[in-house]
Amino acid sequence: MPQLLVLKGLGPASALLAIRAAQRGFSVIAYDPAYDVDSLSPFPGTYGVFSTQIPAWADALFGSPTELDVVVGSPPSRRTLGFGYRLLDQAAVAEALRATGVRIVPEVLPDGVEAVDCTGAPRTDVALWQLAVGWFLPGDDAPSHSTSIFMDWSGADRHAGDVAPSFCYVQRTAHGWLYEETILATHCSAEADSQELVFEALRARLADRIGTRPVMREELVAIPMGTRRRHKERKFGAAAGFINPATGYSLGHALEVADEFLDGKRSGGRLAYVLRQVGGELIARADGATLQDFFGHFFALDTRAQLAYLSGQNGVAVARTMWALREGTGLRHAFLQPLFRHPWSVARAVWARLS
Repeated sequence: MPQLLVLKGLGPASALLAIRAAQRGFSVIAYDPAYDVDSLSPFPGTYGVFSTQIPAWADALFGSPTELDVVVGSPPSRRTLGFGYRLLDQAAVAEALRATGVRIVPEVLPDGVEAVDCTGAPRTDVALWQLAVGWFLPGDDAPSHSTSIFMDWSGADRHAGDVAPSFCYVQRTAHGWLYEETILATHCSAEADSQELVFEALRARLADRIGTRPVMREELVAIPMGTRRRHKERKFGAAAGFINPATGYSLGHALEVADEFLDGKRSGGRLAYVLRQVGGELIARADGATLQDFFGHFFALDTRAQLAYLSGQNGVAVARTMWALREGTGLRHAFLQPLFRHPWSVARAVWARLS
C-alpha cells in the first residue's frame, strides 16, 4: 500500500511537494478551500526561481530560462548576472497535479486528520514585510531592453517619506510584461489598511517609471518574511520558515529539499537563516541611496558568492559572502552602521522573529 501524504494548504510550494511525492509513489491528498480545481492559474501571483535551484523532476514545470540584469550602484549602472531565472508555469503545475493523481479537496481539513501544514507564514507585526505592486503591460509593449531585470534601484536615492525605498522588477510573462515596484524588506503593520498606504506610494513610483503605457491588470504582493509556524507538527514551505528573510524567495528552497522532506530528513540551514535575518533587518533600516550603493557592491561579487547568499543553505558560505562584501563596502558603510550604533535594537528585532 502506498504511503499517504496529507497536505493542509495547496500553494505553489506544497503543490510542488505533492507532485514530487506522487512521482515517488505516495498517495497524496491536499485540502485547501481556496484552491480552484478548474483554474489553469490556481495560485495568485507570479513566482520565479533561479535556474540553479530546479531539479530534473521539476524541469517541465517552469518556463524557459532568461538572463537577468540589475541596475545598481551610485551612479547606477547596468550589468548582467551570471545565472538564469525561470518563472513557474502554473498551467503545467495544474496539469501535473492531475496527471500524477494528486487528490485535491477544496475544503477545510477535517478535525483530527494528521497533515503537513502548508498554510504559509504567519502574518504578524514582527515580520519583515516585502510589499510590491505589479502592473501587467501588453506583450507588444516591450521595454527598450531585451532582458529581464532582477533589481533596478535607479531612483531609489530620491525615495523619501514614511514609505521605504523600492526597486523595480521586470519580467516577460505569459500575460504580458510585468513591472513590479518592490520594497525588499520593511517594518510594517500586518493590518490591510496600513499596507494599502504603502501600495498607494508604490503605485505612484511605478507610474513614474512606466509613464502612460496601458495597464492590463494589477498584482499586489505582501510577504511576511522571517516568520514560521510554531507548532510541533510537520510543516513545509513558508509555514516552515522557507522564506529567505533577505530576499522574500521560498520556492527554490522548497524544490531543493522536497526529497529530503519526503525521506523524513531535517533540512539544515539554521545559521544561514539567522545571518539572513540580520541582513534583512539592515535592509529594512537603510535609505534608498544606501541600498543603491550597497547592492552595487553585492552584485560586483562573483556569481558563486551571490548565489550562496541569495539561495544557498550553507551558513558558512553565507558568512563568507557577507565577509567578502566588507572588502568593497568597508566597515564604515552606512548599510552596516546599525550594527555598531544600535546593536541591541538589531538583536531584539531579529530575536523577535526567531523566538
